[in-house]
Amino acid sequence: PIWRQSASEIDEEKYKEFYKQLTLDFEVPITYLHLSADAPVQVNALLYFPAKREGNVLSLRKDPGLKLYSHNVLIQEYNTDLLPNHFRFVQGVVDSEDISLSVSREAVQNTRVIEKLKNLLTKRVTRKLEELGKEDPDAYAKWWKEFGLFIKEGIATDFSAKDSLAKLLRFYSSASPDKLISLAEYVEAMPEDQDDIYYLLADSVAAAQNSPHLDDFKKRDIQVLYLVDTLDSFMLTTLREFDGHPLKNADSAELEETEEEKAAEEEAKAKLPDDRFAEVIARFKSVLGDKVEDVREAKRLSSSPVRLAAPEGSEGQEMDRIRRLLEQDYEIPKRIVEINRGHPIIQNIANLIGKDTALADTAIEQIFDSALLSEGLLPNPAEMIPRIQKLIEAATGQ
Repeated sequence: PIWRQSASEIDEEKYKEFYKQLTLDFEVPITYLHLSADAPVQVNALLYFPAKREGNVLSLRKDPGLKLYSHNVLIQEYNTDLLPNHFRFVQGVVDSEDISLSVSREAVQNTRVIEKLKNLLTKRVTRKLEELGKEDPDAYAKWWKEFGLFIKEGIATDFSAKDSLAKLLRFYSSASPDKLISLAEYVEAMPEDQDDIYYLLADSVAAAQNSPHLDDFKKRDIQVLYLVDTLDSFMLTTLREFDGHPLKNADSAELEETEEEKAAEEEAKAKLPDDRFAEVIARFKSVLGDKVEDVREAKRLSSSPVRLAAPEGSEGQEMDRIRRLLEQDYEIPKRIVEINRGHPIIQNIANLIGKDTALADTAIEQIFDSALLSEGLLPNPAEMIPRIQKLIEAATGQ
């Protein structure tokens, strides 16, 4: 059989043909791993990495698992104990003469040989994916878009594997919105005075790019990773650092204030003095009421009217997003609303207070819901539509 032959004697077409016979998948796999070893366990294996997550309707392999042979005799058609669950997309054949033919199929999973095989195969599969990411980034990017969620699942559920799997992660970022980068590439690009790896949770790359939490990072030219998949929040409950660099949410990062920011604050105060700005804060508190923890002035915003900050001691955005996904009776978490007094929208709201306070209140409600939507915390965005129409009507009627 092909898996017992020397790799040097097999051409690419033969590998592809066997994959078709094994799976009836006629799309060429992204890559494959042909392994032959005698220690710590004897094994011949041929493993394939499919190009698509969902197989075609004719696929022979309907369930996850590898074909397990001993002495060229089929022991199990679908063995799920040879690789961890997050590698269940891998297809292929494993043949080991260290497995006794006399052992029952039910007892195979309890043998020490299977444990050794699993450790060996897991390391080699992880290494193969690392190599693919370095040697052929374009092919890896295609594979990642199909199977990246499996890696994130592994980090979230298998604590022992998180460090090795973290090397396989890929993200878009503020500096690379169109090309996936690794955590290692992020660290390599960091300036010498930066220690933390910054990330931003959002529902899409477009939403992340427009997040108010990026204002300060854009001004300082600090790269922020965009975490836009559903599993990212679960993954972050386990993945806290990479290569000695803590992962920190951009919504809670405290960056040192620059002289340019201090000058911008003075300019904003000239446009909206303290007494009028106090009226705006009071109005926000009155309209939003117990929906928010507090309302205060923002120190770091430039292009956004408001941002939502997590109160000290709260569990953070990661757990809030998990609850939104899992809890049927989900409640919007209370946030601190930070207002940018230099923003034209805030200055216009200040002008409306006392003249058309009802319209100012509508604008405040819309700004708050828009901020929740940007954070991925608004359960029913459709509720904003009547309010948006009211604001459009007021704007077009002037």
